[in-house]
Amino acid sequence: MTTPAQDPARLRQLVAAAMKDYLGTQTEIGVSAAVSVGDVRASYVAGLSDRAAQRPVSEDTLFLIGSVQKVFTNTLAAARIVEGKMALTDQITRFLPGEVRQQGTVIRQVTPQALGTMTAGMPGANVPGQPAGALYRGEVPPPEMFDFWTRFNPETRVGTHYSYSNVSEVTQGFTTTLAARRSYPELFATDIQEPFAMRDTRVDLTGIRPERIAQGYTTRGKQLGYRGVGFNSTASDMLRFLEGNLFRVPTMPLLTYRAMKLAHTPHFEISARQSIGLGWYITDAGGGVKVLSKAGGNGGFVAWVGFLPGHAAAVVLLTNGHPTTGVKLPAMGRRILLEAAGLQAPIHPPDAEDDADAGIAPDDGAEA
Repeated sequence: MTTPAQDPARLRQLVAAAMKDYLGTQTEIGVSAAVSVGDVRASYVAGLSDRAAQRPVSEDTLFLIGSVQKVFTNTLAAARIVEGKMALTDQITRFLPGEVRQQGTVIRQVTPQALGTMTAGMPGANVPGQPAGALYRGEVPPPEMFDFWTRFNPETRVGTHYSYSNVSEVTQGFTTTLAARRSYPELFATDIQEPFAMRDTRVDLTGIRPERIAQGYTTRGKQLGYRGVGFNSTASDMLRFLEGNLFRVPTMPLLTYRAMKLAHTPHFEISARQSIGLGWYITDAGGGVKVLSKAGGNGGFVAWVGFLPGHAAAVVLLTNGHPTTGVKLPAMGRRILLEAAGLQAPIHPPDAEDDADAGIAPDDGAEA
């Protein structure tokens, strides 16, 4: 039986308790969280966005979201599939530049479905040349991507094994933009940013007041010299995105609705308790409850977003450091989400070692 919270104060208490367990005594780590259950919303901030300046986190602080952006890319890919511009099982060489079609051989086995489910056999690390940055800025693929595509040799048979991969998402993004003949910024604005009023979700921080930008910190507390590539956002923006995924935004375009439905559909079983759609991880929490989520991060930031279809509950957690408690942010996110929805035992979220989402990389500042 569910007894959803109807009190924003209670939702904030749930977040505060979970973050205390997550952070331990490292209260300098900045946190911005947002929770919704039905029409009830609550926000929570704590810690510092900039330790040198002793600047506290505020609700409009921008955090790097890392690999959470993979669900943006795969939602855009799903929209192109819904439009009929490409299919789940198309060879991606239909859309990649001519020299890849002519010179690449094994790459012809790769499909949008394999890219979205991390079963393309591509390596975990991205290729040199910051291809993700080029993608998100609306630029053409850098030469390093052409070289990777033409020389691609999968680590496992395409479509048969799950292996977390950053270059899969970048390849999905370029495949999507080339199929649509539109840039990533254009597709993102039309399909996601404008429908959900995500005005603070951006790659380029030029012109943003410095006091709004969270700095990232390593496990040892050292400030990142290089922030990393990709999207920055606020907890409130990301909550609106999740509410869109819960189909609680009546004005959302039909195309985006259908794309999100497709992205939520399980397309590959990773384990007995976890499968993957297009970008989204689908976790069996027990009692017939499914959690859809995505984690992200790099050497200085950790993020997690998740929602409960059928329970109108969503949670966003954005942080700018790596605590040494050993507690994982995804575990805390699922805990908050289930408690906020009033779901009681039997609920069995997977342990950290059971969670296949490898979007958090604590010891480097690479693209994630």
